[in-house]
Amino acid sequence: MSELQSLQTLLHKRIKEAGGFIPFDHFMEAALYEPGLGYYESQTVFGEQGDFVTASDLGPWLALGLADLMHWGWQQLGSPEQWILLEQGSGSGTLLVTLLDLLAQFSMPMPIRILSVEKSAQLRCRQQQVFQQRGFTVEQHEALTDLSGLENLLAYSNELPDAFPVRAFGYEKGVFYERGVGVNDEGFCWLQQQEPLADAPEIAEPLVSSWPDHYQSEWNPHIAGWQQQMAEVMARGLLFTIDYGYAQQEYYRPSRQEGTLLAHLKQQAVHDLFSEPGSRDITAHVDFSVLVRAGRAVGFTPHCWISQGGWLAQSASVQAFIQSLAQQQDASSMHLMAHAKRMLLPYGMGELFKMLVQSKGVEASRPAYLRQFDHLDQL
Repeated sequence: MSELQSLQTLLHKRIKEAGGFIPFDHFMEAALYEPGLGYYESQTVFGEQGDFVTASDLGPWLALGLADLMHWGWQQLGSPEQWILLEQGSGSGTLLVTLLDLLAQFSMPMPIRILSVEKSAQLRCRQQQVFQQRGFTVEQHEALTDLSGLENLLAYSNELPDAFPVRAFGYEKGVFYERGVGVNDEGFCWLQQQEPLADAPEIAEPLVSSWPDHYQSEWNPHIAGWQQQMAEVMARGLLFTIDYGYAQQEYYRPSRQEGTLLAHLKQQAVHDLFSEPGSRDITAHVDFSVLVRAGRAVGFTPHCWISQGGWLAQSASVQAFIQSLAQQQDASSMHLMAHAKRMLLPYGMGELFKMLVQSKGVEASRPAYLRQFDHLDQL
């Protein structure tokens, strides 16, 4: 029996044992992370050979922007001789090693500890090979719970919260109902519970009152727990979160009647979430308003929320690299410039992707070079 068949059989069994219905986040958790069977445990995920391309697969642009942010963050910490760098959700490992190469060129000490937190055993193994090939000693951890109380910590993630399993809801006549997964003759299917949700998501009442009947969307119940874990890991430091998403007012606008859930398969975004679980990525956009509120509740202070295009366009390292490529005018430089446009421009990843800066235990200020494009007031 193949891995996909094994996972499908397992999910059928769980649905039957649960009386014919499981919440969507249970399905998503298994489809992505079931040990040995889930998407991140068994598939080639990243890059041109995988199902989707992340920013780290499009050249050094994200690493260049992060290098400037890390230098700024290190200064906010008081320019300590000893500091720690942490990446959560390291993917292929490429972004971290590229960032470390760039940091070696800055007038600052290299981190005394380099930490990589990755849930997937398969990805940890692949990352270890990348780290060793590039000559970096990286501590690998399965979960944030392995760490606590770190001082002078600069932590970041790229496309992490969008992969947290989400719960789905339907809204009818002023009432929230849980949407989940059942089985019919054609395979897995959407079902909606008949009883109202006892723990409905916290969404601003003016938004909810503007929805039409049969409105459907999702919410991420794991954001608060992630921020709590990060707060326990970080005694003093800064956290940088890069992901695609919206402020809550945009996330739940009345015309977005089917939410943001998507799957990625063979470099294409598809709406079929249920065929061959384990064969495709499943993802939802991030509600950054919820993320900021959850952070405040556990001691994080937000400083900046900016589009990826606005952030990278103002990055001195990005600007310098663009200037150097413009002078070369060869095939390689033109290829990199095409990727830069995809990263920075609104019709690519520039507007949909955002970057949030938070601090804990640090009297930090908003990055001066990003002040003009900061939209934190929208959250």
